Amino acid sequence: IFVETRLFWEYEYFICYVGLCDTLSITCFRGKLLYHMVSEMKTIDDNATLSERIRFYRTKGGVTGNMLAELIGVSRYAVMRYESGETEPSLKDLKNMAAVLKIEVDKLYDDYYRFLDYPYSHMIKKIRKRSGLLQRELGERLGVTAGTVKRWECGRHIVTREMWKRLQNVIGI
Repeated sequence: IFVETRLFWEYEYFICYVGLCDTLSITCFRGKLLYHMVSEMKTIDDNATLSERIRFYRTKGGVTGNMLAELIGVSRYAVMRYESGETEPSLKDLKNMAAVLKIEVDKLYDDYYRFLDYPYSHMIKKIRKRSGLLQRELGERLGVTAGTVKRWECGRHIVTREMWKRLQNVIGI
């Protein structure tokens, strides 16, 4: 066995090693049994969609769709729709999912949810004012009423993903 070039830790009854392996599944090394065990390390792409992230972390955590639904207080069909990309969960449901799955909520977030979790109401107002726009003017550029912009800025109305994309184009959020 060519173990000397690999990282390994020797204990009383076994040896742990890291590296490419060209050994049999069980062999003897330094008078001890050496078990070659393979474990697939699953990762998720940084560009994964929200639905892919939800499904990945749910399955990685060994949680069924039914269990997740019950634990966050939604129907199993809601979880199915989240994972298929048909609908998106609320920010609250996404935070609950992260808690149930015992992961940091940022692992589920994409840029839109990061925007929502940041005090988006303050961000919209700050950028609108910095751009020198009135609520009415921003509303006209976005195709919504000044009242809608006001509700966003007061945090009484959640900005949809579609409107978030428009905000990015109009005022650079």
